[in-house]
Amino acid sequence: MIIGIEASNILAGGGLVHLKELLNHANPEVHGFERLIVWAPQSTLVQLPDKSWLEKKSHPWLNRNILFRILWQTFVLPKTLKGIIDVLFVPGANAVSFSPVVTMCQNLLPFDVSERRLYGFSWMRVRLKLLYYTQMNAFEKAKRVVFLTPSSVHYVSDEKIAIASKAIVIPHGIKKDFYHLPETIEEKGSLKLLYVSIVDVYKHQWNVVEAVQGLLEKGHDIELQCVGSYYKPALQKLNQALMSKPQHADRITYTPLVPYESLKEVYQTADIFVFASSCETFSLILLEAMASGLPIVCSNKDTLRDTLQDAGVYFNPYDSKDIERVLLNLIEDKQLRDDLRKKAYQRAISYSWSKCADLTFSCLVEAGKGV
Repeated sequence: MIIGIEASNILAGGGLVHLKELLNHANPEVHGFERLIVWAPQSTLVQLPDKSWLEKKSHPWLNRNILFRILWQTFVLPKTLKGIIDVLFVPGANAVSFSPVVTMCQNLLPFDVSERRLYGFSWMRVRLKLLYYTQMNAFEKAKRVVFLTPSSVHYVSDEKIAIASKAIVIPHGIKKDFYHLPETIEEKGSLKLLYVSIVDVYKHQWNVVEAVQGLLEKGHDIELQCVGSYYKPALQKLNQALMSKPQHADRITYTPLVPYESLKEVYQTADIFVFASSCETFSLILLEAMASGLPIVCSNKDTLRDTLQDAGVYFNPYDSKDIERVLLNLIEDKQLRDDLRKKAYQRAISYSWSKCADLTFSCLVEAGKGV
């Protein structure tokens, strides 16, 4: 069997990590395929592993803007695939004229109306609405749809399209490098809070900042570091929150970007991890914090509860006062922090890229055989 992967819109972030780890953990003899072909921009292909059974292919249009990539998907790819592969995997949920296709739901924003509204009147909101239609089309045509958490299936289910009957839940894994669980919590002065994520309208970093400012004004010895790239309008909102209380500038900091290879050291410098996203299919960042042995205060969204379960404490991400309340409970209760970090670490152990690869390739081979 020959498997194809259409990766035209996988350029960075969690999608690229997922693709790299799938290929790193693929075993043709075990998983039941002979060859695998990936079509992607050259900038993506150079980051993928070299394997004797892996063929990397690009096209001039794949290395240009999104319009050219869409033209390639529509007019070039269908002719290319004909008679070459047995099944096509489309992690980016693009609608491709081929069958059988297995696709993935890696982004819930297009399917959550209330979260789309956070973008106001903007191109991003229009883009998400367009993605809703294109991805629903892809899900309708697919033989199987991979979801990353059980709860995420309900966001996409549509009475007109029997998506639930096609759904298979396959969580992401995590690199072993992130596993780190000190035997005891060291007392080392101020507590360091960490929030790693892109600054975006649904990540609510400003609410976390306001919560920490409130705790600082009550005399609590804490620090907050926010790390991640940014969506410009959301960064403006974060900067406004930071500048509203300049007296805390030395206690609340923002670092635009840390190389992925260095993230494990960043986690290991923290005492508490904060995650305030209100829309996630699956959070690889949350899983990394769990594996790093950090006690976690987390948004109360159901897809995040799927991963963290009882190994964290939860807050309303839209309410800075609720974030402050939950943070205070954890700050004042060392035993609770110790219990939660151990639970989170144990839960993280159940996630692996090897397991993700096994389930994914089993799904692809079955779809290719018409099962």
